[in-house]
Amino acid sequence: MPTESHAPIRGRALLALRACAAHPQGLRYQAYPSYMPLLAEMGLVEERRARGPGRTQAAWFLTTAGRAVIAELGASEVRD
Repeated sequence: MPTESHAPIRGRALLALRACAAHPQGLRYQAYPSYMPLLAEMGLVEERRARGPGRTQAAWFLTTAGRAVIAELGASEVRD
């Protein structure tokens, strides 16, 4: 596993990661189709089945590494 910081995460990729953090029961699989596979390759999110009645589709969930990045960068954007 690389020891590099995940600082290059910005723009829409950061929005995708924050959206995943905002949905602890799973972000719908179709959300951010260009960015979620990239974040999965980085080990920040993972694809798995969402639990719950009537939910049989895959969803995106934060990994431990993803939670650490969110803790570093913040769960929401601060605007001046």
